[in-house]
Amino acid sequence: MSIKVEFLYYFMIKKIMNRFNLVSASLNPVLFALYRQYLYWRYNDSESLSQAELIHEKSKKHLLSMSNSFKNHFDYFQSDKSNSIKLNSYQFPNPIGLASGFDKNCDLFVPMSYIFGLVTVGTILKNKHLGNIQKPLDGKIRVIVNSKNKSIINSQGYPSEGLDYTLNQLKKYSKNRNSKSKLILSFSGMSENKSIDDFLDNSETIIKSTHEYVDGYEDSRSSPNTEYNKLIQTSEITASLMSILNSHAPTKIKILKVSPYSSLSPSENESKSKFEIIKKFNDSGGNMVVLNNSLSIDVKNTYNISNFNNTRGGLSGNPLYPYTEKLVESVHKKYPKLFIIACGGVDTGEKAWSLINKGASFIELYSGITFHGLNLIVQINKTLQKKLDPYSYQTFIDKRNLKYS
Repeated sequence: MSIKVEFLYYFMIKKIMNRFNLVSASLNPVLFALYRQYLYWRYNDSESLSQAELIHEKSKKHLLSMSNSFKNHFDYFQSDKSNSIKLNSYQFPNPIGLASGFDKNCDLFVPMSYIFGLVTVGTILKNKHLGNIQKPLDGKIRVIVNSKNKSIINSQGYPSEGLDYTLNQLKKYSKNRNSKSKLILSFSGMSENKSIDDFLDNSETIIKSTHEYVDGYEDSRSSPNTEYNKLIQTSEITASLMSILNSHAPTKIKILKVSPYSSLSPSENESKSKFEIIKKFNDSGGNMVVLNNSLSIDVKNTYNISNFNNTRGGLSGNPLYPYTEKLVESVHKKYPKLFIIACGGVDTGEKAWSLINKGASFIELYSGITFHGLNLIVQINKTLQKKLDPYSYQTFIDKRNLKYS
């Protein structure tokens, strides 16, 4: 695209958006599609970041610039109390959350708190970590976005600015966030030497350093993009992490993120292994499970992609939805009183409603807002209100759970 055409295109978008307030403009699907198309025309791979990562960073800056606008117009997302829901002593303004990975380094939690009922930041590590190696200009990338089937494949491997950076962000901006929205910190104690003792020590350091600034924690051991995670997805380590959380953050929300089934017809051993970890988490005082993380796939052979940095990667977005349904249904059947956050492939209000009927109480988004924008949150809230009218969301969840009392 020529510089002249690029400038005219950008000027056209800005002119249209300026006729609205920034929030209402960002909720317009047509304007969002134009804005997204512009970003993919404007930016390509850089020396350190793939195109998708670079666009994500640019979008973060735009979202930050809209912080005051989101605050002043939070009623677009959180004015109707009919979708609020309570978990123990915590009241959520709506059941829609931002999934971990979108705000890896605690940069966006203030504006996002005026949109989502819960905001998960991270996954953060104790020390700064670059993540899995990539060389975008040499044709090796770690994130692939497929707009046709609304999917994302990544093998980032926990890039993180580290605890010191995150703690500074929390100290600087925690008072500016919407306190009605709950802030969840996703963490991993992963270290370079892959020691279990270091993993637990690092996890404890993160929790002790941050507990006064957040409402809860997400145990993030289910990412398929680090081989180390396969070794630490055990009941024993679950028990050890819960002991640390119960000691240093006893009143905080405790969340376990679970990987999807490897197929839609999982083996008995795979189901048993997941249920053992979930049971240990639940018995140790855990409150909620996120179902699920991205799906590990053979990128090069299955998708015939040659420029990916690893043989395997994590698939998210629309193709993940059947796996989310499968896991939500099976976990709810096994542990009907456990609160479930459904995450993976949710890109319509009807899909959210289907997952809630299968046992979810909360919905988390990432890929959905990447492809459809913030209007998706409004769409889900409106779908719930329409389906439940004249009852509230809390009444529906209480009535559903009463069957298992």
